[in-house]
Amino acid sequence: MRHVVEVSEPSAVAEARRLGRNLAENVGLDATRTAALAIVVTEMATNLLRHAKGGQLMLLAQPVAGPRVALAAIDRGPGIPDIEQALSDGFSTGSSAGGGLGAMKRLADSFEIQSTPSQGTVTVCGFGESPVLAGVEIGGFLTNYPGDRACGDALHARNVGGRVDLISIDGLGHGARAEVAATEALDGFAALRGDDPARLLAELSARLSGSRGSVAALAQIEAADGRLSLAGIGNISALLVRPGGRMRRLISREGRLGGAVRTPPIETETMTLGDVLILHSDGLSTLRSPADLPELAGMSCAMIAAQLIRDRAKGRDDCCALVARLAPEEAA
Repeated sequence: MRHVVEVSEPSAVAEARRLGRNLAENVGLDATRTAALAIVVTEMATNLLRHAKGGQLMLLAQPVAGPRVALAAIDRGPGIPDIEQALSDGFSTGSSAGGGLGAMKRLADSFEIQSTPSQGTVTVCGFGESPVLAGVEIGGFLTNYPGDRACGDALHARNVGGRVDLISIDGLGHGARAEVAATEALDGFAALRGDDPARLLAELSARLSGSRGSVAALAQIEAADGRLSLAGIGNISALLVRPGGRMRRLISREGRLGGAVRTPPIETETMTLGDVLILHSDGLSTLRSPADLPELAGMSCAMIAAQLIRDRAKGRDDCCALVARLAPEEAA
């Protein structure tokens, strides 16, 4: 499936609008929200061309309880010196009548923008239900291997009796066969239940025996007591970042789903408000220090994922970034 549009010429605007409308209809957004999303996609893509001389527009159905689509426009253009001024109706630095950013903010159910002069801009808009599932805020994006319309990376979240299961998957290779492998892993996971992430991955691997195979990390978060358990098979990276930039890398076992693997170890941690869990495929460069991260405080999980992909994607593979944290009670 196509998750990103390279916006480098005017024809990409129409392509992005079609993709956005189809995605909104497929996840079940009503006609009013679908029409609003199509307008915002058009504004985002047009702004990328007009103000940044191109960029990427990412679109993804978010893994939460109800229908939700997130859009992210990312670029490395000149940036916006004064965001408040740019949001005011009638303001424009290009040839339009202005109001693009202001219209996005009014039409979207959530709107967020981060911009640094000479470094670029990331704009994230959400449509549909809350990004919170069972007390856990979730946001993520995927990008395709350059030129591909299939994507071998996948992510999913589910509520199991008040516990959130988060899984990030990377089908081996890229392209259509990798997408099939990732879909097989997602379908197999959907049929499994249990409170032991290592056993679930071992069972999933057995179900996929003889297949092309995937790698995956599975996190289980109990928001009520902040309990995090994680197991991984293969090179999906998992990182817990605490306020102040303290980082802890959670360990996976080597191997692949569908191959001969031993049951992986389980990593456990206590999550508190402000802690951020990041799962990403090897399409993203390894996050080795706080300097590799965007500012996490005050950003949504979707914005964090979008910035990670903008700044850290290698550009030679499918890429997945899935971000989660405990939601404040008023947002849960």
